[in-house]
Amino acid sequence: MTSVRIPINLRWGDLDAYGHVNNATVMRLLEEARTRGFWRRSDDAEESGIFPPLDADSPIWSVVSEMQIRYLRQIDYQTAPIMVEMTVSRVAGASLDIDYQMFSGDDDRPLVTARSTIVTVDRSTGRPCRLPAQMRDALRRFAPS
Repeated sequence: MTSVRIPINLRWGDLDAYGHVNNATVMRLLEEARTRGFWRRSDDAEESGIFPPLDADSPIWSVVSEMQIRYLRQIDYQTAPIMVEMTVSRVAGASLDIDYQMFSGDDDRPLVTARSTIVTVDRSTGRPCRLPAQMRDALRRFAPS
């Protein structure tokens, strides 16, 4: 199983009144990591994603159908990036699960664990459709054997 590790910088505005990263910000950080890790923004080789973008003009869209987040420790502001590690825990006909662990600096204890279920849908009908074979094969590189 291969994981994808994406560094994400915090912003001062990510803090809440208690001085730690707000729970809604954690969702945004996970979204940013998922987008950077799995969906390229361009054909530029410098981009980290493994798939071309599934954007508004694509015949297939990817949508989050479920999100689970477990907050394990408070996330304080830091200038070093937060590291988000992702693996694919399940690949099915029209969906996949991505598991996340969020880390701070060199600390190997996760701050957050999460799972998102992504469903591919046909743009014209809005109904679930099978993952393209090329995408399914690529995703399995990140899944447990």
